[in-house]
Amino acid sequence: MAELTFHDRSDVPKWRVFEGYEVRPGTSTGSGGDLVWSVSPGEWTALGGQPDGEVVDLTHVRSMFRLTGEQAATLINRVCALDLDDGMFPSGAAARTLFAGVVTELVRDDVDGAPSYLILPSRSFGTYLRRVIEDAGAEFQLRLDQVR
Repeated sequence: MAELTFHDRSDVPKWRVFEGYEVRPGTSTGSGGDLVWSVSPGEWTALGGQPDGEVVDLTHVRSMFRLTGEQAATLINRVCALDLDDGMFPSGAAARTLFAGVVTELVRDDVDGAPSYLILPSRSFGTYLRRVIEDAGAEFQLRLDQVR
């Protein structure tokens, strides 16, 4: 079975931006640390350094996890009803959805050709969702990063 990894990336700076991007809702652009996406008109989320213009720092408001591997979509679909088929949710797709009952932003951002998803719940639900993913990932031999 191909490796499935889970990393807590909550420390990456995250910004809500209200102007300056042409990224359509439901999509993202960039990769890794320089990623911007939108899940609603007129609002964008950016990772990395502080963008210009009117922004709100989300770093301490949002947790962020990265789940990577061929079985990532199968694991996510244990707790989320979003259709993650490549034709419906390819790399670059973004959505706001319910993930184990929690409103969460989900961004597909493939890494080195492997399916990879960023999962961004409210920080207050971070520990809960981490445990949900750990439990759902047990059958996939999910490899976890160090607990912070």
